[in-house]
Amino acid sequence: MAGFFDLPQLTGLGELLAGTPGSLTLEDAALSAPALLFISTSNSPTPFKGGTLLPVPILLALPLSTNPLGDIHLPWIAWPSGLSGVSLFFQFGIQDVAAANGVALSNALGAAVP
Repeated sequence: MAGFFDLPQLTGLGELLAGTPGSLTLEDAALSAPALLFISTSNSPTPFKGGTLLPVPILLALPLSTNPLGDIHLPWIAWPSGLSGVSLFFQFGIQDVAAANGVALSNALGAAVP
């Protein structure tokens, strides 16, 4: 769902192998805005604030904030072990007065942990 800078973009980097580095990065979101990273093991598209939230049911909603450039960078040094075979889905909701219903949604990412 579009916001101040059009559509916030979520990208991921890394292979999700135990002990390997990686990151999630959100770009083009509202500047210095509250955000929630939604995480789920399911992908069930659900209407949300005029858009579609894919990671449902929500396993974790991590409260964060964009930086003054509208970005969030979440690196990890070593992916945890014990998640092999799990599918994970990620999507951000960002407070944005320019978006419908005051919330912009990023694209969603899905990943299968090897």
